[in-house]
Amino acid sequence: MSDVALKESGSTTSRAALSDAALGHLVLRLVLGINIAMHGLTRVGDPAGFAQGIVNGFAQTPLPEWSVRLFGLVLPFLELVTGVGMLLGWRLRWFLLLGGLTIAALTFGTCLRQQWETAGLQLFYALAYAWLLHHASEARFTVDAWLARRR
Repeated sequence: MSDVALKESGSTTSRAALSDAALGHLVLRLVLGINIAMHGLTRVGDPAGFAQGIVNGFAQTPLPEWSVRLFGLVLPFLELVTGVGMLLGWRLRWFLLLGGLTIAALTFGTCLRQQWETAGLQLFYALAYAWLLHHASEARFTVDAWLARRR
């Protein structure tokens, strides 16, 4: 419903809450949040197995095995927490920043392995994080917004 239609209908619904920007932010945040949370959820059942796969993939890189294993053990939980935080919109700016930094670390590793197609895909994730973070003030359907209204 457009802002004009809301005004004409006499609706008490806040125009700001239903703005195109707020709805667009919601859609992208939900899709990215589900994507990242599911990355983590499907991996937390066997973090050691996941980490070993990462270690195997980085065997030909200069990174020490211990650092790759540690990152592989932490990543599933980091993804799950980041995704759920984005879905809820709780401390949204921090979870978006955490997600952006995580994708930066993943991109670094992907470039070390010279997997340019994957690095290109990760650029889309980075753009989504950057757009959401840049427009975090547009977010209305969040725990943060609900808490702010209660104050």
